[in-house]
Amino acid sequence: MRRFTISSLLVACLSSCTSATPATPAEGDAEGPLPSAASCPTEKLTFTRDTGCMNDGSVEFCLPTGDAALLARVRDIAPTIQAGSSRGRASCDVPAETLYMFPTGDAECVAPHGALEDAAWDKLCRIAALPEVRAIVPTWYE
Repeated sequence: MRRFTISSLLVACLSSCTSATPATPAEGDAEGPLPSAASCPTEKLTFTRDTGCMNDGSVEFCLPTGDAALLARVRDIAPTIQAGSSRGRASCDVPAETLYMFPTGDAECVAPHGALEDAAWDKLCRIAALPEVRAIVPTWYE
């Protein structure tokens, strides 16, 4: 009797394990789950999560000018980005590229000039993962 019970449990367990629904991306996240710390392309970031708010109110990056689909994709990730009109610290190749700034205010930072909130870090990792983005750098005004 004991063998029958163990083998029945084993069959039931294997059956439920193999018929489980596969994981799906979070609702509203068409690009899949947010990157983990290990998958964040930190080589494109000139700061860490802990130093992400040590700047003059934003971090910046360049996008190709006129690529509406790419800009829409980035705005889906970070709707608060703002376009600039200069090369910025990111050294955009104007007019082929446009400067964009991601704010680092109270909503994005745990403290002034402190670390980035998890959600802000995740957004920046997703932006950095785009092949069109060469680097994301802190904004410093002179």
